Amino acid sequence: MANNRSKLFIRRVKKALHILQSKGPKEFVLRVRDFILQRMRADRTARPRQTLEYDTVPLLIKGQSTESGTIPSVMQRLKTQVLSPPARWQEPVSPVFRGRTIDAQTLSTALEQLITQEFALAVTRDDYTKVVGGVQLKVADQQTEMNQAGRAYLHLSPYFVRETLDFSGQPGVMRVTLDGQFLGYADDETFLTVLEKLVEAGTLRSVQLHHLMGWKLEYISQILNLTGDAPVNFWLHDFFSICPNYVLLRNDREYCHAPHPNSNACNLCIYGTIRPLHYQAFIDLFVRYPIRVVAPSAFALDLWHQKFPVFAGESQVVPNASLEWGEPVQKSETDRPLRVAFVGYPVLHKGWQAWLNLTDKFGKDPRYKFFHFSLDWQRSSNFEKISVAVNRQNRTAMTDALRENEIDIAFLWSICPETFSYTLYESLAAGCLIVTNPDSGNIQAVIRENSQWGVIFTDEDELLQAFRDGSVAKTFEHFNLNYRQIGKVLISR
Repeated sequence: MANNRSKLFIRRVKKALHILQSKGPKEFVLRVRDFILQRMRADRTARPRQTLEYDTVPLLIKGQSTESGTIPSVMQRLKTQVLSPPARWQEPVSPVFRGRTIDAQTLSTALEQLITQEFALAVTRDDYTKVVGGVQLKVADQQTEMNQAGRAYLHLSPYFVRETLDFSGQPGVMRVTLDGQFLGYADDETFLTVLEKLVEAGTLRSVQLHHLMGWKLEYISQILNLTGDAPVNFWLHDFFSICPNYVLLRNDREYCHAPHPNSNACNLCIYGTIRPLHYQAFIDLFVRYPIRVVAPSAFALDLWHQKFPVFAGESQVVPNASLEWGEPVQKSETDRPLRVAFVGYPVLHKGWQAWLNLTDKFGKDPRYKFFHFSLDWQRSSNFEKISVAVNRQNRTAMTDALRENEIDIAFLWSICPETFSYTLYESLAAGCLIVTNPDSGNIQAVIRENSQWGVIFTDEDELLQAFRDGSVAKTFEHFNLNYRQIGKVLISR
């Protein structure tokens, strides 16, 4: 065994020396780096698979008793976490709510205006007034729409943000917001008591289920039991209703195409162990109540229907935004490097690893200049960082930044099926050619319907080859001369 390893080592050294002599030090370094990356990926693949379990950990409320007595103090919990064995060998530590919940009378007083004013009840996973993201922007847009129509917007989100549904079966605490103003924290029973009185007043006009991560679906059913005939809209911001891994990546690595929960393909994934009850809980919800499904794109709705065949209710497509085109525009400086940008958060499912691979190979190539547009900071000598924050107060920030920096190509390499993609519309409005792949969901769907706006590479190898041989520059040149326009993103409300 040792002899075979020695022979393999000698062969690799000879090959490395040959590359160094024949190709030069630059190619030698690239080959060594690629070899190391391949070994790292192989090591990750060979690691034992983590087994996920349903989140049954209850939220402990200060002053509440537990089986072992009172809730442990912060120091006691810290000692337990520091001195105990690694987390994978421990029982999950329950989160603790140490704030103060408001009682029914206080909440009723805070919501007194809803006795006479029409309102919508919205449910999401977090505080849309503080968290930045596509879901949160849509919720903020809907609040603006409701307020402009004279309706109030009552919003709920769980105090403890879980990554899955809440299977604890225990009471929880929620954050209550009215028209963007935080009112306080309420426990489950208190809110139901107050909601019942508001429903009796007859002013509730709709229920908007934007995201149910972190919620007990039994509790959502209790809410819907009280809301009576008020229309219920379920928004397909992602595919959380199909799988707890809402981006549909098998083992967080590759698009799985959402196989049946009982299939071998699903059981190979770490999420396969917690998908059956999750999926069934959503089936029960949709079967029990007359819920209308609202999707931001035809692609998202079609895929959801395929993977959620039991649904027989009403559905519709309501795009989050549209484009209003302006005048054609062309890049004036033809001798400068092609300016390529990764647009958005630097996370795996948005194609960040492919971006790192691309910029590692061509970051020093004089034909190209690379940029990263995001609020998150990722240091690299291969691309320039441009800090951009898109929020409800500045919705055009990304488009403006792309234009100001004269970006030619937007790298939108999502490896999961995007249901909409604000960055697609922001990039198109800035006059960028789109580069994507077949697994990017609505991004590739839009480019297939409008092939003049971008190119869909089959895989990463084809992408790298296009940059290597310069054909991506020729594609952009054709786009620049014939189809390039700037426009305006019109937010749908």
